[in-house]
Order: sequence, then C-alpha cells, then structure tokens
Amino acid sequence: MRIRLMESDDCGDVASVLNHAIMNGVAHFGTASTDADEIRDDWESTRARFPWLVATSDEGSFLGFAKASSWKTRRAYDWTVESGVYVVEGAYGKGIGRALYTRLFEILKDQGYRIVLAGVSVPNPGSEKLHESMGFRIVGDIDPAGYKLGHWVPVRLYQLKLRACDDSVVPEPIRSVASVYDEPQEPQE
Repeated sequence: MRIRLMESDDCGDVASVLNHAIMNGVAHFGTASTDADEIRDDWESTRARFPWLVATSDEGSFLGFAKASSWKTRRAYDWTVESGVYVVEGAYGKGIGRALYTRLFEILKDQGYRIVLAGVSVPNPGSEKLHESMGFRIVGDIDPAGYKLGHWVPVRLYQLKLRACDDSVVPEPIRSVASVYDEPQEPQE
C-alpha cells in the first residue's frame, strides 16, 4: 500500500467512495451525491492548508482517502482541525484507515496543529474502534445530531491532542502542507 498526497486525477475516486457513504449509510451526513468537479473545487481551495491523502494498492488501485478540514472559522480555532477517513467497500478492517490517519496526523503535527476532532455517527463499531485505537478520546455525544435515511442519528465527538496545549507556549502559525510534506522514499536495495 502507498499513501500519498491527493492529485486532481483522484477526484473521481474520492467522489465514488463518498457517494457510497452518502447513499448507503450514516457515516457521511450528505444527502445528495457529489461529483469529481465538486471534490476538485473543495480540494483546490483547501489543499494548501489541509492535507488530503490517498491510499492506493501496490498495483495503483484506489483504496481510500483521508483529509483534514477547518473545525470552525474563528481565529482561536486555527490550531484545531476536523478529520475524516473513507475506505472503499470491501477493504474495511485491513489497516487502510489506520495507515491514512497515521500519515495524516504526522503531517498535521508538523504543520503545527494541536487538536484533531472527529464526529462519528453511532453505532459504528469499526469507526469507533479506529478512532479509539488512534488515541482519540470521547469528548461528547450529540443525540440526535441529524436526520438521515428515515431516522435520527447520534454523533459521538472524539478529540486527539497532537501536541501539548500549554498556556505558557504561544502556538506558531500553521505551516502549509507543501512546507512539511515529504514523499516517503522507497527502500533502497
């Protein structure tokens, strides 16, 4: 498996995995399908500040993606992001989400972010297990949070601290993705 920064050509695959989540479950609160152009617009407008990562098989097939986004827009939230990870159907439980999140959190930490938040619709044992195993802690439940597919859905909020939040240290400005991202090197023989 390979984890890399998302490219323009990945937008169709990202739309496909999101559309599956949108149309078939409550892990994504969207109610209308998306397309590659909409994904591309979102990616292009945010990719300098927030990492978008793609996992591919050794043969190059798309396995899933993870991204960070703004939690809130007010300035005091600059060091807090929301994360999301989606894996193609049939590839759940194979470590893809963990690999994507591990690399995402490394980049976010290097950029200077301090806190990652994630909202998980519950029950969702796979996602709950992933977030808890990555070191997230439960910080609250919103019950109900939204209405989808004929019923009210609760959301559990998770928080991961990437760095200490010590009041004696003023956090540095957030660095761009490009300024901290290093493409993993292939092992030398």
